[in-house]
Amino acid sequence: MDFNNKKLTRTTTFIHYVISFLLAIFLIGMANRIIWDIDGVEQRPYVTDFEIHTDVKKYRVLRQSIRDSILSIQDEKENVQLSVDLVQNALEEQQASFKTWISTRTATQSSQVNVEIQHRNRLLDSLRTSLKTEKAEILLLQARIEGFLAEERTYEEAIDKEISEARKLYVKAERAYDLHIFISRLLFVIPVLLLGIWLLLKKRKHSYWPLFRGVVFFAFYAFFIGLVPYLPSYGGYVRYAIGILLSVLLGIYAIKHLKAFVKRKKEELQLSSVERSKQIKNEVAEKALENHMCPSCGKDYLINEIFQSGKRKNRSGTLRVTTYCRHCGLQLFKNCTTCDTKNYAHLPHCYSCGDTLINT
Repeated sequence: MDFNNKKLTRTTTFIHYVISFLLAIFLIGMANRIIWDIDGVEQRPYVTDFEIHTDVKKYRVLRQSIRDSILSIQDEKENVQLSVDLVQNALEEQQASFKTWISTRTATQSSQVNVEIQHRNRLLDSLRTSLKTEKAEILLLQARIEGFLAEERTYEEAIDKEISEARKLYVKAERAYDLHIFISRLLFVIPVLLLGIWLLLKKRKHSYWPLFRGVVFFAFYAFFIGLVPYLPSYGGYVRYAIGILLSVLLGIYAIKHLKAFVKRKKEELQLSSVERSKQIKNEVAEKALENHMCPSCGKDYLINEIFQSGKRKNRSGTLRVTTYCRHCGLQLFKNCTTCDTKNYAHLPHCYSCGDTLINT
């Protein structure tokens, strides 16, 4: 006898799903740990690993030598500029002093003025000459800096070219690395996926199905979610190819089983009402009763007495429950042999007296 308590059934179903999800979560965690360990077996390539195959190091040394020379000249230039500033200040002070002295000499008409004027003019000329020489040296140093900067740009271009060559080698190595990692992960995931598919197809009626279902959840997660981010791109061809392949396989599977289901239903409808009634399970019968449908063909057994149809319930007329399905002829309701109460024919006990209903 089946124990048909809905609350207990729902609780049991909930506990079974909790078991399945817990097992799947721990399996996913373990698989992620294994995949991380697989990734650590081989070192991921970097661009710098391939610079040794180019002349980038030589050009960097030459560029650094140029930069050191520029820094040295800039220090020298700063020292010359400091000297220029000192000479410029001294010249300005002597010019101011000379103007003051000339104005005083004009007022007092002192003697020996020519000798002093000549001396001061010679001093001013010396300062002007020194200032001119220092400024010329600054221009020369700046020209040398510009020359070194042009040479540095040449080395920069050479370095960029060599790095570009190293990057080409890196991209090729990275693709090979990604493909190697993907194949390693695929070799780990494919057996898990095949196991999940086999459990799904063969073990759904097993008493330990909640545990098997956890493995199925894990298998599909590992393939459809855990593996996808690590698919090599190659312009998206790999992703689209796998998507097409999975769509075709799932489509074939769905079409095949839908055809088999339709064929099986047609064959069932060819059986007698008694034989079909014996094949109806209690869960199916309960759901059909709640939705007022025939448990064999799925049609509505409520009819409008005026229009003789179950699809026009909003029209005038009284809805009536039919004893037999008007589509497939299955008996839906019958009287209890003990209390003569009308009962749904596919549930095991009479709702009035509790006696067993015998399917005849």
